[in-house]
Amino acid sequence: MTSDIDLSCTDLNKNFGSYQAVDNVSFQIPRGSFFSILGPSGCGKTTLLRMIAGFLEPESGGITIKGDSMLGIPPNKRPVNMVFQHLALFPMMSVADNIGYGLRRRKMKASEIKKKVADALERVGLPDVGDRAISQLSGGQKQRIAIARCLVLEPDVLLLDEPLGALDLKLREHMKVELKKLQQAFGTTFIYITHDQSEAMVMSDQVAVMNNGRFEQVGTPQELYYQPDTPFVAGFVGESNHFSGQVVGRNGDVVEVKTASGQVFHSIERIDTNLAAGDEVELFVRPEMIHLSFEPENKPENALEGEVANILFDGGNSRLLIREATTGAELQVVQPQTTQFRDVKAGDRLYLSWAASQSHIFRARGQSQTPALMQTVEE
Repeated sequence: MTSDIDLSCTDLNKNFGSYQAVDNVSFQIPRGSFFSILGPSGCGKTTLLRMIAGFLEPESGGITIKGDSMLGIPPNKRPVNMVFQHLALFPMMSVADNIGYGLRRRKMKASEIKKKVADALERVGLPDVGDRAISQLSGGQKQRIAIARCLVLEPDVLLLDEPLGALDLKLREHMKVELKKLQQAFGTTFIYITHDQSEAMVMSDQVAVMNNGRFEQVGTPQELYYQPDTPFVAGFVGESNHFSGQVVGRNGDVVEVKTASGQVFHSIERIDTNLAAGDEVELFVRPEMIHLSFEPENKPENALEGEVANILFDGGNSRLLIREATTGAELQVVQPQTTQFRDVKAGDRLYLSWAASQSHIFRARGQSQTPALMQTVEE
């Protein structure tokens, strides 16, 4: 029976001397998925990808593709192909010869290679460039040719290591959409490595957020954005304003927090960490969740006052930097696209408010939980 899981990694570990680059990582990727591994530089994501490709062997753990173990299998014998940031196309070959290179290595008949290359060019939307030199292609076209060269070999899994990193901003935005379309057209499982959250969120069915060698959370882009499991995910995925404080009370699932400067905030506890008075916490609120007004709101659950310090104009994505009156700290807030706020300027006094349900609260990083709670989490 054919497995619905294209790739399964179990308890993977990889050390470089005393440094643990990948720390007990496990995950499964269903057939035909676009799966991204998102994290900052040095978090271990490229090391993980290289273990899947076969360029590195794990210290421990298992890797299976279509149910077959890959441990001890060399890279050229694994049903995977890899697209690198710098593409590695052969400049002395034509486009068609580049795409057909792997097929020729497999000793396929010339007529069959020609047919497969033509089909691949058609599917990446470049049917008429087979006779061109690589130097005659644009950056986006080279990207598609590099992917076609891999996909023509019909791998079970295609690995992409920050392939858009060398492109300019406008082309990168365009290629996000193109890559997703290509993945859907070929139906191949894509595993995409990036430090750019926008790339991961736009293209992926599932995203794993990686930090210090471990997966902090795996979920859909929507789950990571609206329901982060950890303070790292809340701060890394999307933009957030961040506060630190101490729990001073609670009413059901609404936790009351007081910062060192005396500000009082309220947030709903979504993660069952059993926060109690005295616990150190971190609170996050996204810029688009904050309501702006020129007059104080009537008893909002969370309220601040400040003045506009700067305007970051970007059309419909414009932001305001608000300097909070009590602490002088700057908060980022989405500028409403209304006539009332169109002419807002530096120095204007504004009132900020948001509901308890519109923020996220977590136990402070490094603060341990009670043994009883830890036992519950492990179970």
